[in-house]
Amino acid sequence: MDCLGLDKYHRPHICQKCGGVMIYKGVGEYHCERCDEVAYDDYGKVRLYVEQHPGATVVEAEAATGVSRKTIRQLLREERLEVAADSRSFLACQACGAPIRSGSFCPQCAQKRQKRMEELAHRSITEGMQGRMISNTAGQEGAKRFTRDK
Repeated sequence: MDCLGLDKYHRPHICQKCGGVMIYKGVGEYHCERCDEVAYDDYGKVRLYVEQHPGATVVEAEAATGVSRKTIRQLLREERLEVAADSRSFLACQACGAPIRSGSFCPQCAQKRQKRMEELAHRSITEGMQGRMISNTAGQEGAKRFTRDK
């Protein structure tokens, strides 16, 4: 469990065989520090299944690994897994609905979204630097004419 008591992908922490601590080795694979038992988190189970069964559907992966469809879809959205190129199933871009293999947006919508975010960040920075004019400064020679927003 993580510090909040939640473990989104069912990561093994204690060895089921000897009670030792499981050490993360990468790509969803864990090894016991005592007996070298191998265990997998949800990502590792699905990844291993898909490697051994190319073109498997989400339903097939769920049945074989016990990992829920919701979790598998989340792994696809996080771009940790990818729909096979020859698969009949696909994900849909959240902006335009185009078929995609992983993530949330097609390349075109992702690029547009990134550009919009950069423009908003730039606008926010430049507006914060400009300040605003103080009105009614007539007859106040040498008076402060600009003030910064806080």
